[in-house]
Amino acid sequence: MVAGVSSSGVYGVPLLRPSQQARDRSPDGQKDIGQNTAGLSGTLTDDQQRQVQELKRIDASVRQHEAAHQAAGGPHAGGASFTFTRGPDGKNYATAGEVQVDAGAESDPEATVRKMDTVKAAALAPSDPSAQDLRVAQQADATKMQAQQELRRKGSGPGSRSGGSSGGQDGAEGGATPSDTAAPALAARGAAAYASAYGIGPRTGTAGIMV
Repeated sequence: MVAGVSSSGVYGVPLLRPSQQARDRSPDGQKDIGQNTAGLSGTLTDDQQRQVQELKRIDASVRQHEAAHQAAGGPHAGGASFTFTRGPDGKNYATAGEVQVDAGAESDPEATVRKMDTVKAAALAPSDPSAQDLRVAQQADATKMQAQQELRRKGSGPGSRSGGSSGGQDGAEGGATPSDTAAPALAARGAAAYASAYGIGPRTGTAGIMV
């Protein structure tokens, strides 16, 4: 199973559903939207210059966001793909992005626990995780909890040591808590956003990662 972790569209650009993105992107994973050609034949107006500066800021933020996913996801993270908006200066700027992360369970439950720690760390690596990022983190917690339950049934492995520290949320079950083993790899604000979204109290010992 592959899940997408992404930065949401900004600057008034709607973020397409994954199925739409897959259809509309070019083979290199890039999609050019918006054909604002004002100012191409002459000097940009003050408003257009402000638009360009904002697009540059957004482009840098989106690329940093996706780079954080890739760095934390390691071998489970794929390449980044971007949606572009053409600015008044005729240049394309990234205004949304996505990194595909392998979030499928392994055949060995211990390997699944380790993998889900990495998947969750990848989802929460940016300081400003999107709603999709939070859903992937929640999904990783649920998959990890299932693997821990399997280990507890066997009476051995990290599941018995971890107990219920990572109570994933699926169906009628309660909110998930950030994994203790993944915590050092999570960006502080990313983990805080996850905690806030799922009604978890603040935790200590969470360190930021290099972005």
